[in-house]
Amino acid sequence: MDDGNPRPQKRLRTDPNFVETPTTAPDSHLPSALSPSILVPPPEPPSPTSPGLKPLPPQVLLLALPALLLHPPTHEKYALSLFLSLRALRLCLQLPALAPEVECYAWTALAEVGMRVVKSGFCTTSEYSWTIGLEEEVEKALGKGLLIAQKHPVLRHLRHHLSLLNSHFAFYRSNTRFARAVLRRLISTFVPSDPPTVVYTAHLALLTQLTSCPPASNLSRGNGTNESISFHPHRNPPEVQAALTALTNLSAIAAQNQHFSMLKLVAVLRLRVLVAAEMWDMVGDALQGAEKVLSLAFHDSNGVKEGGQECEVKREGSDFLTRSYSITAQEVHDSAATQSRSQTPLEMEPDDKARTEQPPADPKDTREDPLTAALSVHTLMLGIVYHTRGGCGRAAEPRLAALHSLMDSGAQIGGVNSDGLVEVPLSPHPPIHLRVSHPRVVFLLTFLISAVAKRDPVGRRPRKKVFAESGIVNCREGYDEDGGGAVEINVPPWSSHGDMENIDQSTLRIEADLLCELAAVSIQRCDFGAAGKHLDTVVAHTRTHGFFSEYASRITLHHAHLAHAIGDTDRAGMCYRVAAYLDGAGPVGASDTNTSGFVAAAARAGEALLRIGLAAKQAALNTTSNPPTVTDEESHAPYLDESTVALAEDAIARCLACASAPLPALAELLSAALSPSQIIRSKSLLKHALALSGSAGDNHMRALVLAVVGAQYVHTSPEHAMEVLAVCETLGAGMGANEKKPVSGDLESKMGKGASVCGMGNAALRLWVGERFLELFKRAGKEKRVQKQEEFNALYRSAVDAVRTVGEVS
Repeated sequence: MDDGNPRPQKRLRTDPNFVETPTTAPDSHLPSALSPSILVPPPEPPSPTSPGLKPLPPQVLLLALPALLLHPPTHEKYALSLFLSLRALRLCLQLPALAPEVECYAWTALAEVGMRVVKSGFCTTSEYSWTIGLEEEVEKALGKGLLIAQKHPVLRHLRHHLSLLNSHFAFYRSNTRFARAVLRRLISTFVPSDPPTVVYTAHLALLTQLTSCPPASNLSRGNGTNESISFHPHRNPPEVQAALTALTNLSAIAAQNQHFSMLKLVAVLRLRVLVAAEMWDMVGDALQGAEKVLSLAFHDSNGVKEGGQECEVKREGSDFLTRSYSITAQEVHDSAATQSRSQTPLEMEPDDKARTEQPPADPKDTREDPLTAALSVHTLMLGIVYHTRGGCGRAAEPRLAALHSLMDSGAQIGGVNSDGLVEVPLSPHPPIHLRVSHPRVVFLLTFLISAVAKRDPVGRRPRKKVFAESGIVNCREGYDEDGGGAVEINVPPWSSHGDMENIDQSTLRIEADLLCELAAVSIQRCDFGAAGKHLDTVVAHTRTHGFFSEYASRITLHHAHLAHAIGDTDRAGMCYRVAAYLDGAGPVGASDTNTSGFVAAAARAGEALLRIGLAAKQAALNTTSNPPTVTDEESHAPYLDESTVALAEDAIARCLACASAPLPALAELLSAALSPSQIIRSKSLLKHALALSGSAGDNHMRALVLAVVGAQYVHTSPEHAMEVLAVCETLGAGMGANEKKPVSGDLESKMGKGASVCGMGNAALRLWVGERFLELFKRAGKEKRVQKQEEFNALYRSAVDAVRTVGEVS
């Protein structure tokens, strides 16, 4: 019925669902403030003068449903949303007379939703019967969509998107050759009119496939992990070279378009590729370039090139010996001061030269830019790893301080609402949404990197132990007692269950690494009871979550170190050999020493030092009866048999091939042990080993080197020997200092029941040094010092015997 006196146009109701209708009685189930009249649709259509709503076409509604039903994988209705989305898209494709653009969009959406279902692992279980044949349906959708997009030039943007989906799906199914061919063909068809967002996305997709293994490969199957996870990057030289070429091409395009944010990303990606491929000779320059574009300036006393030269092990021939081969007291105390003093705070000042070459600075601060902050965090982490591996503690220290400052500064890196997505601005074009490492993984990885970079076990609360313990606590906060996730992790809504599993598996592996670091520092500090518990925990942890085989060699090496420390030589030797075997080491004396890694080199070096020590101990007992005679200056130690010499030479070759701290210092120490008759050469090697351990900040290795150095000066320079051994004894006492000093009392009260000698420090080292002190005091005729030293030696000997007794019982 027409109204003869209509209301003004501005007062018309535009929503017919809220047209009031007369009613006689309110509904008792509704609140009194709401009348049911406003919820009842009108009995007749609105007036022709009102702009009433029109019903949506079925194809438009069905295409919009997947976006409306989108839920992240953490939602309880995640599987239901995927099922309804697939159902809606299938119904849409069954409608007659669809327009080409609508049909192409429908096939594209079906491929996207189907790939999320496949990556979530629903197709691998019989519980979800609606996923049967879904992989073939996704493949069909990609083919149909590409066919329609190629026939209609107006759908060129969808052809690019479908090509990317097709490559990603082929790569997921381990068809890497076809996947990369699709991307290379797509890149070759780009024209200047194509948006840079699509061009950069295709190049980044190709780079991802060149630097990672297919998710469905056998690297993740059969070990209890999700099939969509891959933890091992490519180290194949052709693949790495292709990745570097792709980065060069991408950098050229970004420079031509003057997209400086993309140039920053390319610099960090190049650094990441080189570190993952272990091409350490090229990492230094790449690190400098990445830090330059990110305006990270560090005033290192030894730069990347200088640090690399300092950390290299130079093998000196017998015809060339440095003049200053003797280790002076100044060098000993300077090295000790380097270990104890704190490093200079970081100065986050941009480089003037980099500022002139880069575009004008963005008005936003670096910490307010999520992209720059994320790239800075990754660059700092890689820089710390590089310098720590090279044994350059002074270069790693300011970067570690910068990392801690950046992680504590804002919520862009690890905020509670961050989902790991950052925008790469490409003004005036739309930005690229880039997924970086998830904030939770980055947060936990900071603890692990800090624990690895802090090598010094000396002190009441060494930072290595503090970071490891704090990291383990934070790792376990994300899980409840049943092993499920207790902390909600924010991820992008288009993520899959595989992405969530990737975050969980990364967290579990970081916890395993932290447990290994905690066990190592406990062994160094002679807290053997805690070390055994940590090793039992990491074994249970890795076996429970299905990746024990990845940590078997490393755990075995820790068991060897523990047995070596408590004096169980038979078990230590066996564990050393097993650890080397598990890490891929061949027989002793094999020509190729590059087939294994750090664990094999450390295991061979540990076994060689064990056997040299046992042989020297046995030779000391036989010295009085059969004194050794050495006629050849080039001969090895006369008390070493051929197998021990061959083992030591194999260990030296492996340590030099690996060149990761502290292996170069171990190589120098073993070389000095093999040539005791060449005094000048031996002192030169030990001096180099002392410099390497001091540069790396490794007081545990320094104490061992100083003990050997002091022994060389016992008979030739007693005063210098006393000074060197005093520093060694101080380091040994610091490797086990308690927060509270033990109450004075008799010997048994100080030692308890012999289970732990943490407060005693390294009792075995202090006993050995004490015996050298006793020898020097007796020679000098200092009776009071002799009597006092004998009391100390008795205390140290009882501690060593107590530890060995407990080790034999266990």
